[in-house]
Amino acid sequence: MNTDNDNAFSIAEIDYSRDTLFGPIPMQATCRVQLASVEHGGHRLRELTIFGDVPEYLPKSTVIRVAMEGRIEAGPVREHYVVRDNGEQHFKVLFENEHHQVH
Repeated sequence: MNTDNDNAFSIAEIDYSRDTLFGPIPMQATCRVQLASVEHGGHRLRELTIFGDVPEYLPKSTVIRVAMEGRIEAGPVREHYVVRDNGEQHFKVLFENEHHQVH
């Protein structure tokens, strides 16, 4: 599924929302991550791998914004899942990058 790795491990600010009956509540977390481009179901998506603790409510978020190394990428979440690699568990988020900005 992976087609290329853009970065080694980095620290990223992740903005996402928690949906409630009263509307979305903005949430933010700082995580150690890796960001890559992947082909999935005929679409080019961004794959965010989170190392360590998964931020609260992130697995239920439908939109994500990732700021790291002077770049901002954001878009709707298409899929999320947990994988095991060398005995460690990692959380992955696949999202469409509708907003790409370099600072």
